[in-house]
Amino acid sequence: MQDGRINVLQIVGNARLGGVASCLLNYYRRADLTHFRFDFVTYAPTDFDEKVKAVDSQARVYYISPFQKNFLKGIFDLEKVCGQNDYSIVHSHLTTLSAFSLTAAAHTNVPVRICHVHSAFNKNSEHYLAKSFLRPFAAEHATHLMACSRHAAENIFGRRAKETYILPDAIEAERFYSDEGKYAEARRNLGLKGKVVLFVGRFVYQKNIPFLMRAFSKAAEGEDMTLVLLGDGKERHNIISLAGELNIRDKVKIVPPADPAEWYKAADVFCMPSRYEGLGMAAIEAQAAGLKCLVSGAVPKEADVTGKCVYLPDDEDAWAEELKAPAPHFYDSRESIISSHYDIAHEAHRLTDFYEKALAEKR
Repeated sequence: MQDGRINVLQIVGNARLGGVASCLLNYYRRADLTHFRFDFVTYAPTDFDEKVKAVDSQARVYYISPFQKNFLKGIFDLEKVCGQNDYSIVHSHLTTLSAFSLTAAAHTNVPVRICHVHSAFNKNSEHYLAKSFLRPFAAEHATHLMACSRHAAENIFGRRAKETYILPDAIEAERFYSDEGKYAEARRNLGLKGKVVLFVGRFVYQKNIPFLMRAFSKAAEGEDMTLVLLGDGKERHNIISLAGELNIRDKVKIVPPADPAEWYKAADVFCMPSRYEGLGMAAIEAQAAGLKCLVSGAVPKEADVTGKCVYLPDDEDAWAEELKAPAPHFYDSRESIISSHYDIAHEAHRLTDFYEKALAEKR
């Protein structure tokens, strides 16, 4: 303990992009910080650091060598952090790379060690062989298992999935709820007209954006349609090039990482053509805003919390036809989001309740 609070170390890894950091911040901002004190481990300075400090000025952010580049140095760095501080809990959000982070926590005798998986993978995944190799060891040093969905738990933990506590990646749902007035206002503010197709996420292989662009090019021929791609990543230049090749550059709007709430409110259709997903939080946000969601078969059924998701095969023509189909909004999603445990206003207690229980078991 420090200043009378229980010390918890959150291992985030890459905090620059992706939903893991956002999910953790949602719970952190509402945690009982009179009882718990959170520190964080990432791979490099980012604006995540400022957001952490804004919640609790006493919080510390440590940087370690990325496990993907040098896992032995990463373990050594993390052992040093753990050894210099009295942590009661280490909560690793690294999925299969938790094999390394929780080894360091075990070596320094941290009593509660949580392996938290936020994603799943399959044969289409990047680094499939490495992930497959690490999967049996991901939770080897974990005292407790946690996952964003039952699908992710079964994918990573296998027979141990039944031990897993499912912690929903709850969102600030109130910011996403919409109606006709907010829809019209958002479109005016963002300068959007016609049918707006939206993607939110990282520009990486997993998200399958080139597939969506090819389907969109077929659907948009002769139509007043815009494809908004909100995010960034290593495929950005390829995406820009492909827009030119498909002759849809004037119909594609690339938006740097930003608060997506207004974009959801201004859109008509949301798309998630992912090759693999642990859950698909952007689809939850889109449903909160009342959007029709087109998703691939790799997106778990758990993501369809409103019954409004349309699951499509890996076929560009099928996606193009659905993109051209009517896309009425539904603005009655609040009850579905709350009952599915994705509204952080109703779920914030779950994380620290779990910590209390885990510590009691260790005592």
